[in-house]
Amino acid sequence: MNPAPTDPERHDLTHLAFRLQELNNTATQVLLFLSFAIVAGVTYLASSLDAPRKLALQSSLRWWVFAIFPTVAVILPLKEISDDSIRWFRFLLWVRFFLLWAAIVCIFVGAIQFFRSI
Repeated sequence: MNPAPTDPERHDLTHLAFRLQELNNTATQVLLFLSFAIVAGVTYLASSLDAPRKLALQSSLRWWVFAIFPTVAVILPLKEISDDSIRWFRFLLWVRFFLLWAAIVCIFVGAIQFFRSI
């Protein structure tokens, strides 16, 4: 069991919890974007495209679908595993930060592929 946190530790915990919530909110917005992007890509895929454009569109869809996994990992409720641990919150903050950036890189690459297809 962790001892009760002191006032400075409580402030740090509150700040870290707030930052974790911000990352969760950002991940939710990224998931919303991905759902619209994938629907748009699949809709566009239904039209007649030449082979290179179709491959580029399929590639964009693959990148966007791959971006779903790190984004969903960001919103997993892992904070509750150790609710009053500054080390745990910091660890989660960095893990979620890197996962969200990995998703954003995948989205960016998918967007480039999508623009190649149109």
